[in-house]
Amino acid sequence: MPTVVHVGPISSPGGIQAVIRTLSSQPPDGWNLETVESHSLGSYFSKLQAYKNAKKQIENIINQTKDGVIVHLHAASDYSFLRKLRLAEHAHRHGAKIVFHIHSGNILSWLGKKGRADKMKRRLNDCNATIVCLSERWKELLTPFLGKCAVSPNPIDPIHCIDEKVERKPNQLLLLGRDDAVKGHDFAFEIMREFQKNGSTFELHCTGRKSAPDNLSNVVAHGWVSIEEKVKLLQESSLLLLPSKYEGQPMVALEALACGTPVLASDTLHSLPDQLETATLGNTVEWIGKIESHRSESTIEIPSMHRIEAVNESLVSVYLSKFSMSSTND
Repeated sequence: MPTVVHVGPISSPGGIQAVIRTLSSQPPDGWNLETVESHSLGSYFSKLQAYKNAKKQIENIINQTKDGVIVHLHAASDYSFLRKLRLAEHAHRHGAKIVFHIHSGNILSWLGKKGRADKMKRRLNDCNATIVCLSERWKELLTPFLGKCAVSPNPIDPIHCIDEKVERKPNQLLLLGRDDAVKGHDFAFEIMREFQKNGSTFELHCTGRKSAPDNLSNVVAHGWVSIEEKVKLLQESSLLLLPSKYEGQPMVALEALACGTPVLASDTLHSLPDQLETATLGNTVEWIGKIESHRSESTIEIPSMHRIEAVNESLVSVYLSKFSMSSTND
């Protein structure tokens, strides 16, 4: 039985971790599955140690497996991309077949630096990597930089669902993810300041930070939450705000829709369901107007391609092609 090794941020919170968790919890029939942690949230030295541990763990799995190994690396941009590329090269040297899965919404900007795309493409080709992206749109955007890409959308963990027993709170807004400029927390807080000024009863619940900004009584900070706590927040909130500057294929949007929660997202994002409501990034007046007029229940159905069965089918097709390529070359 062949083995797939998912390599990425297994314990670090975020969208890639959610993808790996979902894929590893429901592996395709006929495949062994392993996970390897490649990242640490600590110091530079802890990150370096995590990388060294990942190299050794991958090597050990390859050496102990007789029926073939697919090393499936999940990468963002910047150091994440370079770290996974080095691990891909290491795994290739030890006889594994390589799948390189790109999740970053900022990848085009990063690859666009002078000479970078050609160098990355050459190194990926040298280890015979199959590049996987998140949608047909991302395939169209990435192909000029990296060449041929396969498509496998992000899977949704079935734990995300509508629960009729959970009461929907009509004025509860939700903001999920880490607190940084890319995710748009500051912009969301700007919106809440306007609501506070005009006496609105909207309340924003946010994760990724331990305290609300000063002088904002209509913001509730939850810090990092468990998956069960996140699902409950999604089920009871009336609207998820997604004011990110860029995303690959935002898991929180898909998870929200699976829980019956509408989403208001930045108009700059790729790979969102066509029916999703968007607003101009940075335009507080437009966002406030759409928040005030939103309906608290989503009628958008999650496309079937995001169901774990469909995602597994697309990935198995990629995995099998790696073995058929090998036999053809032989």
